[in-house]
Amino acid sequence: MKKNKTASSGRSGIKKESELDLFRQIIQTISYNLDLKEVLSRIVRIVSSVTKADSCFLYLIDGDNLILRASLNPKPLEIGNIKMKVGEGITGWVAQKKETVTIDKEAYNDKRFKFFNSLPEDKFEGILSVPIIYRDKVLGVINVQHSKPRKYSNTEIALFELVASATGGAIDNASLFSEKEALKEALETRKLIERAKGILMKDLNISEEEAHKLLCKKSMDRRISLKEVANAVIISSDFKKA
Repeated sequence: MKKNKTASSGRSGIKKESELDLFRQIIQTISYNLDLKEVLSRIVRIVSSVTKADSCFLYLIDGDNLILRASLNPKPLEIGNIKMKVGEGITGWVAQKKETVTIDKEAYNDKRFKFFNSLPEDKFEGILSVPIIYRDKVLGVINVQHSKPRKYSNTEIALFELVASATGGAIDNASLFSEKEALKEALETRKLIERAKGILMKDLNISEEEAHKLLCKKSMDRRISLKEVANAVIISSDFKKA
């Protein structure tokens, strides 16, 4: 993988024992955690801790966009809302070219830099941006940023490219698990709704369409999900029978 800028060949900012600990933590994350949100949060925390980063953003590709999915510093309003096109900004360039970018200082002066007025990181000096690649497919990008100028050694860069590769496997596993869980949840919800409709049809002597409309109305009026309304109907029915 080519580098956008030649990094310092001096002593790495990461000690050997820290490298081993980093891989141990990443492997544990891959092996034992299948919740995508938690996987991303843990990876950000692990990477940030080892590099002593002032900021770490993890973006995932969704169609033609890169969307912020995890951040070192809590940004509830930005997570899931900050996005850019593949090819846009340094992050988008990294995703498009499948190449690592290292900028030691004044990253904000790079012609590819994209500003987000809500982010203090726009004024940070150093950046290490690495593509997350799994089975030759770009899944996202990890950005490590430092508020002051920071030289990234060749050893450090190579290490984080390996971390990004391992991260790709973790994300792929967690994504598949999340999809299966979503399908399972949808099936369970559908079963509950069908059961609740049957109860209403019998108790109120109404049609299936009317029962469904009644469930939807209760959901809207009380601002709760259809699943919660269906559960309430079922529990009430079971209580009457007890």
